[in-house]
Amino acid sequence: MSRPATAASCLVLACALAACAAPLASRGEAIPPLRPALDELLGRPELAGGRVGVLVVDPRDGARLCASDDDRGFATASNMKVLSAVVALTTLGPDWRTTTQLRVRGDVVDGALRGDLVLVGRGDPLFAAGPDAAATWDRFAAGLRALGVARVEGRVVGDGAWLGAETLGRGWSWDSLDEDYAAPFGGLCCARNVVTVRVAPGDGAPVATLAPDVLPPPDVRARMLAPDERGALQVNRRLGSERIVVSGGLAREAAPATFAVAVADPAAFAARVLRRELAARGIAVVDGPGARPDAVERIAAVEVSASLREWLTPTLLRSDNLCAEQIARLAARQALADGGSTAMARHAAAVLERLGVDPSGLAMADGSGLSRRNLAQPRQIVGALLAARAAPWREDFVAALPTAGRSGTLAGRFRDGPAHGRVRAKTGAIDRVVGLAGFVPRPDPSAPPLVFAVLVNDHTCDAAAARGAVDAFVQRLAAHAGW
Repeated sequence: MSRPATAASCLVLACALAACAAPLASRGEAIPPLRPALDELLGRPELAGGRVGVLVVDPRDGARLCASDDDRGFATASNMKVLSAVVALTTLGPDWRTTTQLRVRGDVVDGALRGDLVLVGRGDPLFAAGPDAAATWDRFAAGLRALGVARVEGRVVGDGAWLGAETLGRGWSWDSLDEDYAAPFGGLCCARNVVTVRVAPGDGAPVATLAPDVLPPPDVRARMLAPDERGALQVNRRLGSERIVVSGGLAREAAPATFAVAVADPAAFAARVLRRELAARGIAVVDGPGARPDAVERIAAVEVSASLREWLTPTLLRSDNLCAEQIARLAARQALADGGSTAMARHAAAVLERLGVDPSGLAMADGSGLSRRNLAQPRQIVGALLAARAAPWREDFVAALPTAGRSGTLAGRFRDGPAHGRVRAKTGAIDRVVGLAGFVPRPDPSAPPLVFAVLVNDHTCDAAAARGAVDAFVQRLAAHAGW
């Protein structure tokens, strides 16, 4: 159970945050036991030419145990999700939920809806996703039948306007917009805003199918490979188009391959899925004129989302970009009646300031960290983590973080050593950016954990080497904590 913050914990938080904001007398400060660890990190030859920002704080008294460039801006990668989660939890609370509604607009005559069938979203990132999707469509079909609708003679419309017109983060790379990790966000999401492309060997050419099959058939340009040939498949969606192109080659004896591809327009995609699912349940749609402006509108069904607490796991544990974008924008929508990027950044800065984290220099281009236009300072990330520890929902937050060597995006790291199974931290990785931020517990469970953030930018070594340098430093932190 989460416990409310006590006056003592709030005082400790205030002291710790004030210490985080204190200027450095010189770059690269550390208490003597951690000085070798910091020197080793900053002197790593594989990080030469890059930038490294570090801050380690002891929450007991706010002491800065180790710091370097903690007041400089760094591209965050997915460490931005720490800020998004803290802002969303502070604004909405862990039990907050939203809804997706199915509305009928028009008259029902002899079992036919003459008008519009409208699917209205309010930001649920996981609507109609996963094994329970069929049950959602069953309830929606039952809701229509309860209103006497056996078929639709009109339009099926997806409405995601509640969260704003934007569907892509500012500064997202154009060449990754068809990747599943860059799926568009918005007021109306469906099936995570991706389609699965299955490519199997065929007689003359590979055979590609979609699930759900609501987009134009893939353009298959791939070929079957001869026994002595080597090749690989590529599956891409053309920029600004719904057309998916399959190219490359596939061996005749190869097993079918699957690819997840982001759609271009999430609201339109959701409307197509709705139409398909209703038809599968006996409610056919015949295109016709839209509803009259004065048509009566009724709610046929409402789907209640999972709670924000449940969204934390994909956001933090698995570093899900869609969930992170949605929660950051939902918080702004709730507070400012605007879920756009400008409002999201303004709201995040205001919340962080209320929590005692100076937002000066923070540039929040998206909620997930996918954008290279994001800038945050290690002291801001540490400040957000300290605020999370003092919050009544701190157990929800910490439980959603990956555990070193055991879960989420840290399952393959820290396979041994003092950090293994102990450190809880959020990872971050985009091209030339590596980050890690979280908590290093102490053997005494009554003692607060060390709170840390490490951000590496502009490294020219491969990402694995940069991660290894960061991990080695965190292992030293765990040893210092007493493990």
